[in-house]
Amino acid sequence: MGQVTQHLVLDDQLASEISQAVITAMQTTFLADVTAGTAESGRGMVSLVGDVSGVIALVQEGLEGTMTLCLTFETIRDLLPNIVGNSVSVTREMTVDAVGEMTNMIFGQIKTLLNGRGYGLKLGIPSVVTGKGHFVSQFHRGPYMIIPFYLDGQLFQVHVALYEQHKDSTQS
Repeated sequence: MGQVTQHLVLDDQLASEISQAVITAMQTTFLADVTAGTAESGRGMVSLVGDVSGVIALVQEGLEGTMTLCLTFETIRDLLPNIVGNSVSVTREMTVDAVGEMTNMIFGQIKTLLNGRGYGLKLGIPSVVTGKGHFVSQFHRGPYMIIPFYLDGQLFQVHVALYEQHKDSTQS
């Protein structure tokens, strides 16, 4: 008999693990103090507004979803001098690369934590979406969680959307 995989649940423990991963990544990489707000959960469509978003697929047996890190150019522009120095002019290309790397770091850490608890998650290759005030919409009717984060008064968000796959009840 095979090992049963625990199904991902959008709960307080997941919100806490995501928050810790974001806070740790921001502190260790950018020397930035970030605070997490209260997670919001719901079902259905939601739109995130930002300038740069890292989106990564989340796959688990019987479940698919996405994790999205959504920031403004201003937030990234304020973070990058902490690693490239104040004398370097921050370009849009640098912000895109930074969000891709942040997405990998944060969601890789979340995957490690969750798989240590038996979730068997796989992550895809992140994509980065850019454009001033762009919308990232999830066209599904499944559950989602949004966690707000604050850096010097600037808001950014992590969004997790799950798409439950329903198996035929006659299958084993």
